[in-house]
Amino acid sequence: MKKLLVIALALFTFSGFAQEKEEQADRTTMLKKRLTRSNYSPEDRAQMQTKQMTLQLDLTEKQQQQVNEVLVSYFTENKGKFRPNKKSKKEITDEERKNMRLAILDSQIALKEKMKGILDEEQYEKYSSKIDRYMKKRKGQKAKMKKQ
Repeated sequence: MKKLLVIALALFTFSGFAQEKEEQADRTTMLKKRLTRSNYSPEDRAQMQTKQMTLQLDLTEKQQQQVNEVLVSYFTENKGKFRPNKKSKKEITDEERKNMRLAILDSQIALKEKMKGILDEEQYEKYSSKIDRYMKKRKGQKAKMKKQ
């Protein structure tokens, strides 16, 4: 009887280890999403983001056209700009990392200024809070990934 109990306990223990962890599944789906998102052209990305903004901010037709133009130019300008050599994170020098970060911030500032000119005050407030929430969420995800 004791042997049977020990064998059953061992089987249940090993079956628990055989199951995939939830964190690993989330990480693989996140990597798949990242890969598919990078396959879109700048025009496709701009069109999707414009439609999302239209739903969230109630943009007019004129605003939709202006936002789409701004986003197409932003995505076209920045495609491949920040990781041109596809170097790994360890191969990038501190100076290159600093310059890339400054370039990213400059382009984000320019985009925000253009959006400020297109959107009215209420829409811009919603847009700004949405961007802030996204950045906080992204910062939390990076910290979570570093722990693993």
